[in-house]
Amino acid sequence: MKYLGIDYGRKRMGLAVSDEEGRIAFPRMQFTTYNFLHTVKTLSDIVKKDLVEKIIVGLPVTFGGKESAQTVEARAFGEKLKKAIQLPIEFENEMLTTKMAIRGGIAKSKVDASSAAIILQSYLDRENRK
Repeated sequence: MKYLGIDYGRKRMGLAVSDEEGRIAFPRMQFTTYNFLHTVKTLSDIVKKDLVEKIIVGLPVTFGGKESAQTVEARAFGEKLKKAIQLPIEFENEMLTTKMAIRGGIAKSKVDASSAAIILQSYLDRENRK
């Protein structure tokens, strides 16, 4: 199964895709989010081109494991996207993924895509251990 990972943001989103076996995540791209329709079009194109079967959205939880306003917003985005694209969507904790990408020496222009790959890889690792 092929997956799409999303590092959600109001201004930019990072995207990553998995290999066909759903074992390894690769940064795909990042883009500016103008509005929801533009975002759905961008994501739909990638879903079709890459034959994605499931979407994983990063969920920004606090260090205490609580939901914040950003968590609620990301969850609402995921639910709205699920209706628009009609694919299964799951959420994955994205705590510290941006810091991990920056510490890995990723250029600023690729940080969101790298964060999406970290989010997706975390999800894939957990799923593949089952």
